[in-house]
Amino acid sequence: MNRTLTLTLAVAAGLFGGLLSRYVTLPSVHAQAQAQSAVEVRAQAFTLVDAQGHAIGTFTLRSEQAASLPFPPLPRIVLLDWTGREIWTAGGTKFKSLAENTK
Repeated sequence: MNRTLTLTLAVAAGLFGGLLSRYVTLPSVHAQAQAQSAVEVRAQAFTLVDAQGHAIGTFTLRSEQAASLPFPPLPRIVLLDWTGREIWTAGGTKFKSLAENTK
C-alpha cells in the first residue's frame, strides 16, 4: 500500500505541477538587448596616437581662405603629422596659396 500511495502522490503532484505551470507563469526573462551601433559619428578632428599616447597625426577639415577667389571657400580633408605639416589632402580646390605651400 505504501508503494501505491507513493505512486499516486507522484502522479498527482506531476499533474498539479503541470497545471500550475500552465496557468500561473512568471514573466519570461531575456538577455539584455544589444545596443544599436552608431549610424553616424561626428567630430571636427580625429587624432591618431601611438601605444604610449603620443599624437602622431591628425585627420581634420580645413577651409580655404583665399579672398581673391570669386567662389565660396571649399572645405578639404587633411592629414597632418605630429608637427602640424600637411601629409595628405582631399577635396577643396587644386590650387594652394603661396603661404600655404611653405608650411
